[in-house]
Amino acid sequence: MRGRSYKLAVACAGKGKVTLSIALKDPVRQTVDCDGVPLRQRITAAAAKVKIDTEGMPGATGMVAWRLDKVDE
Repeated sequence: MRGRSYKLAVACAGKGKVTLSIALKDPVRQTVDCDGVPLRQRITAAAAKVKIDTEGMPGATGMVAWRLDKVDE
């Protein structure tokens, strides 16, 4: 993964919201609605591993999925 660009798509289906955390050189943390609409973001991995984590906010129910695609340059 090191030094490559990727497109990350994250979707939560259910109700409520989740907090999405992406551990990179500059960590990213944002709130995602559980409405089934994917959040898309381009990331560049400076390290060999990237940690992606979600945490449900109070009252949230459902499931989360993500997909990471390599960007062809």
